[in-house]
Amino acid sequence: MNVVTAGNEKLSEALKLLEEAAKEKKGELQNMLQGKYSHLKEALIDKEEDIAHALLAAKKQAMKAAVQASEIGTERVREIATDVDKQVRENPWPYISGVALGSLLIGYILGRSK
Repeated sequence: MNVVTAGNEKLSEALKLLEEAAKEKKGELQNMLQGKYSHLKEALIDKEEDIAHALLAAKKQAMKAAVQASEIGTERVREIATDVDKQVRENPWPYISGVALGSLLIGYILGRSK
């Protein structure tokens, strides 16, 4: 019976030692994980700021491109209007007849629907 009791005591001592070692390692693991997570959190905050700056820069660039496209479009419309005006002043009769024909067709279509 002494052999069984001695074996149980040794087993109990071994379990206590393992439990103490586990508690020590648990603290170390928690500290290590907290340190890694704090670094991860700091990195995410830094990246968030970088992304915000990049989005702001992209927004500014898009606004510049939109303004430039608007200016180019306005300029092109003015050029076309000037060309049409020149052509109408040089030879107005085809345009007058085209407007008269279009008006006649619209009047016919509207008059017929009643």
